[in-house]
Amino acid sequence: MISKFFEKREETATVPSYSDIELAMLKAFGIDAEGYVSDGALKEATYFTCIKIMSESIAKIPCYLVQETENGNLRLKNESLYEKLVLRPNPYMTAIDFWKALEVNRHHLGNGCAYIEKDAKGNVLSLWPIELHRLIIDDAGLISSKLKNRILVEYTQTGNSNIECCFYDEIIHLKSFSSNGINSKANRVMMSSTIDTGIKSQKYLNDLYNNGLTNKAVVQLTSDTRKEMDLKNIQAKFDRLYSNNGRIFTVPAGYNVSTLNLSLADAQFEQIRRMSISQIASSFGIKMFQLNDLKDTNNNSLEQQQLSFLVDTLLILFESIEQEIDWKLLRPDQRQKGMKCRFNTSVMLRTTAQVQADILTKYVTSGIYTPNEARLMTQQMAKEGADELVVNSGVMKLKDLGKNDGKEVKK
Repeated sequence: MISKFFEKREETATVPSYSDIELAMLKAFGIDAEGYVSDGALKEATYFTCIKIMSESIAKIPCYLVQETENGNLRLKNESLYEKLVLRPNPYMTAIDFWKALEVNRHHLGNGCAYIEKDAKGNVLSLWPIELHRLIIDDAGLISSKLKNRILVEYTQTGNSNIECCFYDEIIHLKSFSSNGINSKANRVMMSSTIDTGIKSQKYLNDLYNNGLTNKAVVQLTSDTRKEMDLKNIQAKFDRLYSNNGRIFTVPAGYNVSTLNLSLADAQFEQIRRMSISQIASSFGIKMFQLNDLKDTNNNSLEQQQLSFLVDTLLILFESIEQEIDWKLLRPDQRQKGMKCRFNTSVMLRTTAQVQADILTKYVTSGIYTPNEARLMTQQMAKEGADELVVNSGVMKLKDLGKNDGKEVKK
């Protein structure tokens, strides 16, 4: 039994589960624990939007298998791994669906994982998203362990509730927030109080709309009646004659009515809600303009914020994926040949047609791109004779100025 060689050292954070009685007791004290049972946190609009933006931003960038050469990176389209990265990691998922699933699990569960199916020679056959349950470390520790596989993984497959086991080098493991480099915690765990505030604010608005935008009210009987039975009879009579689904239409003599809730303006609801949205977004590295908040954004700063989102937020995610799959998907001999997996992040820097034309023109006339390379970037067919670098003939070195002055140019 392999379990004899392992012991449970630390588990990834899990979401607490509550019984119906516990939920009722928490609700009586004003605590909505249902928001964190299962996928309850995804009901918070800002949190869900941030998860959606992060997963789609990663998934829309193609990942290519390339080989580093003296003339630059060469795409290895003839390798079997190339199609698995670009088109279908497994027979049932596109590359976009696969990377989206891993990123959703990374940010929502804390771990985005995929099982690597290989043949006897070590070639990758398929990649399957899985849900990580826990990591079990050899009781001697990562440093002192003499075992080849020091970490055991417990996971479940898509559509299968049975817990299965594999070794750590058989999975792709993308981590969220980690303090030890192995276990990681999801954003919803670290930001639980802020997300809880967002869920409660949404629930408050829903209840307010359900009540016809009418605040709750307290009806006070101006009487000295003290007997419990008499009070119950008076309350029942009032509900029967003067109330309809909790909404008051007529107040009889002898009663005083006062509102119970503060107004949205008095409670500074908008300011608190915006602060909550900003805190959730900043925990993901999402810019406010991506959440349709254009208050502090103009046309000049929008492009800079998009570039900032790529550099400050996405770049480290791309690097973590590339380092993980380079080590797990490629054999040592392939890495020695300069093979590596790289995301083409330049697709995020696409601009308007006019700006793109100006940029490509400068690259071509400066001898950086060939005309055919520029045509390829605009999805145009290559032309014969356009594979050589061209430069402006009027450009010369500073030290050569004046050398031909007064001399006849030979024809």
